[in-house]
Amino acid sequence: MRIGILGGTFDPIHIGHLIAASEVHRALNLDRVLFIPAGQPWQKSEQLVSPASDRLAMVSLAIADDDRFDVSDMEIARPGDTYAIDTVHSLQKVSPDDEFFWIVGDDVLARIPTWHRWEEFVDSVTVVAVNRVGAPHVSVNFDYQRVEMPDVAVSATLLRQRLASADECLYLVPRDVAKYAITNGLYSL
Repeated sequence: MRIGILGGTFDPIHIGHLIAASEVHRALNLDRVLFIPAGQPWQKSEQLVSPASDRLAMVSLAIADDDRFDVSDMEIARPGDTYAIDTVHSLQKVSPDDEFFWIVGDDVLARIPTWHRWEEFVDSVTVVAVNRVGAPHVSVNFDYQRVEMPDVAVSATLLRQRLASADECLYLVPRDVAKYAITNGLYSL
């Protein structure tokens, strides 16, 4: 099988994540896209991040009606810092015959060389970059595939601010995700 992987904090998951997954699924003829919320994102150790169980719940709500998408709690279940290379190796161990495509935005593509064991990571998986509004095209010293998607200027930071004031962010996040975040007071000031 051809499996896309969309990892991230998903705090909260929003329409940009969903469009990226959908466009890569279509463009690369993937069998499915696996959303993997980060357990303890080591590069965000200085930032306040919502509990992993809430981020997992929001992803589950966002993709519930799309048969192309699945969610995994593998990084949340893993103790300690979350590293992409460990996730790739775990997936390859469980499904050695599958081909994996790690989906990132242009902003993240530029940061891959800062990742833990990044060279091993880019040798273990096909990296797929999608355009992100405001992120320049970068030159990296590893191979990757590119998929163009419609420009979507949505940021999780802005959404957290709006959800903190009980703004449902209609059409920016799935309605059930907004209700979950507001009901559970995830971004309350």
